[in-house]
Amino acid sequence: MKRKKGYWLFMILFLLFTIGPFLWAFLISVTPEYGMFGRSANLLPGDITWENYRNLLLGTGQQGQLFYTGMLNSLKAVGVTLLLGMPAALASAYALSRMEFKGRILIKNMLLITMVIPVMATIIPIYKIFADHQLLDNMFWLSVIYVSALLPVTTWLISNYFATIPKELEEAALVDGCGRMRAFLRIILPASEPVIVSAALILFLNTWSQFQIPLILASSLATKPIAVVTSEFMTKDAVQYGITAAAGICAVVPPAALALGMKRFLVAGIMGGAVKE
Repeated sequence: MKRKKGYWLFMILFLLFTIGPFLWAFLISVTPEYGMFGRSANLLPGDITWENYRNLLLGTGQQGQLFYTGMLNSLKAVGVTLLLGMPAALASAYALSRMEFKGRILIKNMLLITMVIPVMATIIPIYKIFADHQLLDNMFWLSVIYVSALLPVTTWLISNYFATIPKELEEAALVDGCGRMRAFLRIILPASEPVIVSAALILFLNTWSQFQIPLILASSLATKPIAVVTSEFMTKDAVQYGITAAAGICAVVPPAALALGMKRFLVAGIMGGAVKE
């Protein structure tokens, strides 16, 4: 009985700290401005307004235009990151899992070390390099930083998954006259669909949610992602709680929907890629 009560207490606390902030943000987003500072003990708003969502989704007003610009910038960054990151991760993972060369184990161990080093620990030299070579406010080079930060974990996952595929399949194809590239495209890639989708989702979700890196390396509206644009709805002169909360809720919807839709591939890829070689 005590164990059951502890379980329910844990679940309540878990839901409170995970779903609670989103529920609170949603309540703020549908509360009129005049109801924000009213003297009321009610948690639920007395009046409900959808004006904030209409302004954002229809692109009306300054905030609506900024919101769509930020969403478009985030989509561009995701696209560039996927185009750069996935081929690099696949090629690196294939070399580490299928080819024998001196220093291979050392490189895999270095990948583990780089996973625990946050990119913010190197942001000062990165900023200096960007400033010296006039790379600030550049979507391509900003995405290169995202790729460099996420390449170790995606390469590690994919290489471990590749290692679970029997080498005999590829060797049989090579004996039959199939080149290494063709064997990779025809045998390895189709068998690795779960981990490829998982790696792409990791790149998508992490790139979409970037805040600190673009806050430092991107200063123009043409490159700021949705997280930075939304934060700028709050200024030192005025804080528009409702539309800021609505923008946050809307910005979470695309990655959340994609993660839920691809949950099966995400779990299978991570479980398969977590196998120690």
